[in-house]
Amino acid sequence: MLKVLLVEDDSFTRQLISNTLEQRGFAVTSCEAVSVAIELVNRIEPHVIVSDLDLGRGASGLDLLRLVNREFPWIGLVAISAHSTPMLVGEGNLPDGTAYLVKSEIADLSEIVLAINESISRTAAASVIQVDEKDSSDGERIVSKAQAETLRLLSQGHTNQAIADLRGTSLRAAETMIQRTYKSLGLRREANRNNRVEAVSLWRQGKVRVR
Repeated sequence: MLKVLLVEDDSFTRQLISNTLEQRGFAVTSCEAVSVAIELVNRIEPHVIVSDLDLGRGASGLDLLRLVNREFPWIGLVAISAHSTPMLVGEGNLPDGTAYLVKSEIADLSEIVLAINESISRTAAASVIQVDEKDSSDGERIVSKAQAETLRLLSQGHTNQAIADLRGTSLRAAETMIQRTYKSLGLRREANRNNRVEAVSLWRQGKVRVR
């Protein structure tokens, strides 16, 4: 079951969207503030976040989406707003791949369901990059920027906990990123192989390219 974290400060809208998504088979956890949302991201590990951009006082939905995009790039992102464009919120651009829905133009809440599925598909393709002969040469492996940063920290000998501390994430989030990095490098879990050693070796040999 896909897990959705819904962040919306209007109780009526929050309940309406939550009920609709639950009826469509999603497991929904909702809250009204960014500070609570960040705690929930670490605890429930959602597949996608649906957030209003204007959450009243304090951090905005855009702040939340940017943080999640940086620290948890595998989580799908959906932004909802009363404005026709996120630029009118006055805080800049949304992270790449974020689905954007205007509240007044949502004729049917099924549009949110479609946006969620599209968002998950986009992030899945971006966070786990498969090596392709047409897109690599001399045995190069292709990784995302977040995965490259993870490899750099691994090559410096940092433990999983140290990587989590340096990136400002939870241990579980760091471990998930490390496993996704191994997958992008084409490394599999096998009893007679040490993926950490092999990943660092590929990095130091210059066989990893950042997309």
